[in-house]
Amino acid sequence: MESESGALEDAVSAGVNRLCLDLGFMTRAVMTLGRMIEPDYDGYHCDGTSLVFGSDWILSRQSSEPNLIPRSIAHSILHCILGHSSPTNDPLLDLAEDIVVGYILDSLDVPCIRTSGRDDRMYAAEKIFKNAGSPVPKAMVEVLREASQWRITDYMRMFHVDNHRGRESVSDMGWSELSKQMMVEVEGFSQKLEGRSDALLRILRIRNRRRHDYRAFLRKFMTRRSSIRENPDEFDYIYYSYGLRMYGNLPLIDSVEYSDNPHVEEFVIAIDTSGSTMKGPVMRFIEEAFDVLRQSGLGNGGSELHIIQCDDEIRSDVIIRNEMDMKSMMGDFHIMGGGGTDFRPVFRYVDGLRSDGALKNLKGLMYFTDGMGTYPETRPEYDTAFVFCDDGCRERQVPPWAMRITVDTDDLMTDSVKHD
Repeated sequence: MESESGALEDAVSAGVNRLCLDLGFMTRAVMTLGRMIEPDYDGYHCDGTSLVFGSDWILSRQSSEPNLIPRSIAHSILHCILGHSSPTNDPLLDLAEDIVVGYILDSLDVPCIRTSGRDDRMYAAEKIFKNAGSPVPKAMVEVLREASQWRITDYMRMFHVDNHRGRESVSDMGWSELSKQMMVEVEGFSQKLEGRSDALLRILRIRNRRRHDYRAFLRKFMTRRSSIRENPDEFDYIYYSYGLRMYGNLPLIDSVEYSDNPHVEEFVIAIDTSGSTMKGPVMRFIEEAFDVLRQSGLGNGGSELHIIQCDDEIRSDVIIRNEMDMKSMMGDFHIMGGGGTDFRPVFRYVDGLRSDGALKNLKGLMYFTDGMGTYPETRPEYDTAFVFCDDGCRERQVPPWAMRITVDTDDLMTDSVKHD
């Protein structure tokens, strides 16, 4: 029994060594995990801290699958690196995660992780990615829902490796930082792999997109402006009250009348109202943006927020100057449009307002959209950000002069956003 246990440990150690030699960028992640061999267990899983190998699983499969151990370890490492952590997923989401990881390993195509059926797996995965629009499990689930049960069973046969029910909260184990480190190392390793790491790099870049609050984009347009009003921070009540008591209406020292406050004079929010736009996220986005602009002085006079609706032509332009205007608009808000997506009409319209003098000090424009559209050929004379409401995490391309921000619908509705 001891000799069998020792042989299994040797087999696992050999698999680890082969993986680290062929794919050096995985070494740091591999060494983060402990290794356990569990007797009388015909399975394999990773709980975020340890790789758990069933003795029966190794004995029954190792002879027919010589790359079983290194490929399985690489499979689990990628699950952790990509944030695939829930032990209670929808079975189709589990399958989608396995398809993404399997595709990456087949694309890398190094000796220690090669298994039969590579071409079939690559073809199936690429077809799913194409229909989903991106190699992101949440987007792929909708494609898998439309597949027949026979097709799902075939996908599971091709891509299933580990038991996801054994996973714990991988996100708590520092895997996000390891993911960023691996991305840097893969970029340095890519020449050796001769392009075979492209799939891994693409998916890691989606995983590691920089996270910022789109509200920070709005705040960057706040300027400091002196306004004539009392500044309570510099108001001296002692001398002021003493003067009134002694001399009637003549205070000894008046209150400071100038206050320096953050201020945005003019800003434009454009809403893409093409056919796929959802009212809920649009309203939530407008509310959040207004809240930030209100902190910058909107409603205190001299500030204007334009809410422009546009699909392939301008549908409306509502000017918000105070909270009453905002409540009035939101109380009767409905999306106007439903056509295609063309960003150019908004820029032409805004440029016209600037030429006519209706916008004299425009600070910036933020375009809220959920789809691809036609961009202006030339850079406008004001800063611009495109905010993509997109649950598929598709890789949107914007002109070099624009900022690109991506928000998931669920995140937007719960005040958490991502900047791409």
